Amino acid sequence: MRKMLASVITVMILTALAVSVAAQPKYVLRFSSPNSKEHAWGRSAEKFKQLVAEETKGQVEVQVYHSNALGATRESLEMTRLGSTDFVLCGVAHVSRFVPEMSTFVLPYLWKDTETMFKALDGRMGDTVDALLWEKGFKVVGWWDNGFRHISNNKRPIRVAEDIKGLKLRSLPTKIHVTFWRALGASPTPMDWAEVYPALQQGVVDGQENPPGVVFFEKLPDVQKYYSLTKHVNEPGNVLMSRAAYEKLPADIQKALVAAGKKAAAFERAESQRDNDELLKKLEAAGMQVNAVPETTITELRKVAHGLYGQALADLGPKGKELVDIGIALNR
Repeated sequence: MRKMLASVITVMILTALAVSVAAQPKYVLRFSSPNSKEHAWGRSAEKFKQLVAEETKGQVEVQVYHSNALGATRESLEMTRLGSTDFVLCGVAHVSRFVPEMSTFVLPYLWKDTETMFKALDGRMGDTVDALLWEKGFKVVGWWDNGFRHISNNKRPIRVAEDIKGLKLRSLPTKIHVTFWRALGASPTPMDWAEVYPALQQGVVDGQENPPGVVFFEKLPDVQKYYSLTKHVNEPGNVLMSRAAYEKLPADIQKALVAAGKKAAAFERAESQRDNDELLKKLEAAGMQVNAVPETTITELRKVAHGLYGQALADLGPKGKELVDIGIALNR
């Protein structure tokens, strides 16, 4: 009886140890996110963490660092490329210094709607830049939505194109955007997102341009008065994994990460759309003056933007013209 009891206890101990070992993740991967946990990107980064755990049956733990906790976007991109951080989430404009073709996706007034944009990114346009990013040390895990960008500022609402003239605007760090705003008479100032709030607070710049989710969750109503719905760009987000980190993983884990990435992208796009539909009312409640921009003004702004595309090609890399042509054809 004692021998039987001892055997049972031994089996229980070994089982407990096996369960304990199985519960410990084999791989811990770090994910750098630029936004707060409450933003659609932040919520979706947490969803990605959950999905990775499910797809890998607990073998992989993703640790999410929100609000640039691992460093500004530029630093996080470099760390991911070198393999000292495993994932980075950012707008595609930031990646253009590695792959200039990425700037194609933020050409002003390229996308007519979000559905068309993701048709392109999930298809031929995305496949083209996936290969280019791989060459530079990145593995694409997902294309995320950020919503159409609009102008906020402290000077005046934008109702006609002339209202943009003279504004000091924080702009995306791409030449085409700087050129576009200058063509409209604004003074564009590229800067990392981590620097934007204090710059607005101190009056270094008059305004910035971002979708409602960023404006609301980053508390810009505290430092901005007007928000005009110019709909000039929808800059998609990129979830990029370090190629070096990816290649170290076994094939089954790689496959699971890709599967989790696709599911997280579907989740994020729905969250972003819902947010951007709801948050305009919340921005007004927070004290911002939100105004629609007349279609005649949008048409005028689009004409200015499209007139610069030929000029932009020189900075869009060897595949730039191919991507622009695909984008124009899709958005007719």
